[in-house]
Amino acid sequence: MIESLRALYTDPSFPSLHVMVVHFPIAFIAFAPLLDVACLVFRDRVWLDRAAAAMYLFGTLGAGAAYLLGEKAAETVQSTMTPAAESVLADHEAHAVITLVVLAAVTLLRLLVTWMGRNDRRIRVGIFRLLALPAAVAALAMLALTANLGGQLVYRHGVGVEVEALER
Repeated sequence: MIESLRALYTDPSFPSLHVMVVHFPIAFIAFAPLLDVACLVFRDRVWLDRAAAAMYLFGTLGAGAAYLLGEKAAETVQSTMTPAAESVLADHEAHAVITLVVLAAVTLLRLLVTWMGRNDRRIRVGIFRLLALPAAVAALAMLALTANLGGQLVYRHGVGVEVEALER
């Protein structure tokens, strides 16, 4: 069993952990602004505020993990890539760094909003909460752009796809 788990990380024939992990931050960061909107509508439900903050936190941590695992995945496929795919990979990596920094800033802002209202029984609508929502939407747009570049690597350039498996 230990060998199977080790193979997930080291054997390039196994699915990349990056591919498995990357979908979690996309889901968390896409859902978090919806919870923020719900906070503005249902101001007596403080649990919505806590859930939104948790989504931002787990989404950003997941994005960090996806970035680190993506670096490892890039090392395993770099030698088989075309120059066009290498260019897309470089863009994907650059966008991932910027997206991660923006997500970290949005998450810190959102955690500040939750911390400031930690003793409230009703969700307050303040300037920081109103700033956090458009910032989160911008971060989500950056995340979508980064994910699109990753999708191009696989679906347009065939990076990480085994041709033998496709021919069977």
